[in-house]
Amino acid sequence: MDPIARQKLDADLARLADGDRAAFDEAFTTLWPIVLGVCTRLLGSSADAEDAAQQALTKMFTRIDEYDVNRSALAWTLGIAAWECRAMRTKRGRRREDDLVAAETVAVSSPTPEDEAIRADFLEAAADVLGSLSASDQETLRAAFDESPNAIGATFRKRRERAIDRLRMAWRRLHGTS
Repeated sequence: MDPIARQKLDADLARLADGDRAAFDEAFTTLWPIVLGVCTRLLGSSADAEDAAQQALTKMFTRIDEYDVNRSALAWTLGIAAWECRAMRTKRGRRREDDLVAAETVAVSSPTPEDEAIRADFLEAAADVLGSLSASDQETLRAAFDESPNAIGATFRKRRERAIDRLRMAWRRLHGTS
């Protein structure tokens, strides 16, 4: 999604959050193919992807009053879509409809420009969230993910657990996903 289209989407969601329902059609028309594409890549099944995309957009439009106009509309929406895909995979696993390993290993040959834009939006959203954490939490998370030699022991595990909890709370605060 180009920067101009992203700004227009941000403006449309801001209008919706302010109560202007005339922006609904434009926002839906812009978001549907993007959310459906992400859900298809995450779930593999077109029927499940459509269900997850519908759930994500329904949840997003229902919770539009929670949208923070200072944040990326696309990142907020894709966070909700990713959560719905995760919920869909969990439900399928509980019903034992298919092999979860097969669903999670959907092969994608090469990233499309849309995939790259989505990835950039997720990275921007993650950088925003990480930047809101304390220096100590940032250091703990880096050590945990870099598998640093200092990342061992019960004390470190507890620090990591608390840092991850604060990371989750910061994500929810900044991007409104639950």
